[in-house]
Amino acid sequence: MDDPTARTTATYDRIAPEFAVRSENPDATFLAFRARFAAALPAGGRVADLGCGPGRDAAWFREQGFHTIGVDRSAAMAALAAARGVPVALGDLRHPPLVAGSLAGLWSAAALLHVPADETVPTLRAFHAALRPGGVLGLSTSAGDGADWEPVPHHEGLVRWFVHRDPQPLLAALTEIGFEVREHAVTSTHRTWLSIIAARDCRS
Repeated sequence: MDDPTARTTATYDRIAPEFAVRSENPDATFLAFRARFAAALPAGGRVADLGCGPGRDAAWFREQGFHTIGVDRSAAMAALAAARGVPVALGDLRHPPLVAGSLAGLWSAAALLHVPADETVPTLRAFHAALRPGGVLGLSTSAGDGADWEPVPHHEGLVRWFVHRDPQPLLAALTEIGFEVREHAVTSTHRTWLSIIAARDCRS
């Protein structure tokens, strides 16, 4: 099987401008979730957007006064984020290029869903390590079961790897790693989403 991460990254490099346009205006439920995450952060705190794509959310966090950095594997996506004034690093959210304990907030929307299932816990541990004690995680990912290649509409031959995670094991993993889950919800649009706000336990 093709390496799912590398092939998905190559697809995003191909579709970056179109993806930016199509994803620019999320629904009200998502906007409210993003606002609640931001409200849980200290004013002017350092926030990383892992899997930032074209920088929509990272740019919004900067507009709210946060010191924000975006991280993405796709060079084309990172370039679009940089064009919006977002400081951005080319990197993998599974191994984020961030100083341990440096973040007040870590945001990752619709990015963990491309991480292979067996790398879920190590990725969440990397998120935990990047946050300072009490730091806040905002996570949105696909809820469900299984994984598969999904074709990109209107782009013959281009696919992305999607992993759908059962909410309860994911929530249990966060608790085991050292997060306090403050809220979680499952909502539906073109797919089913699990949205979580959690804080790194001050004792962990």
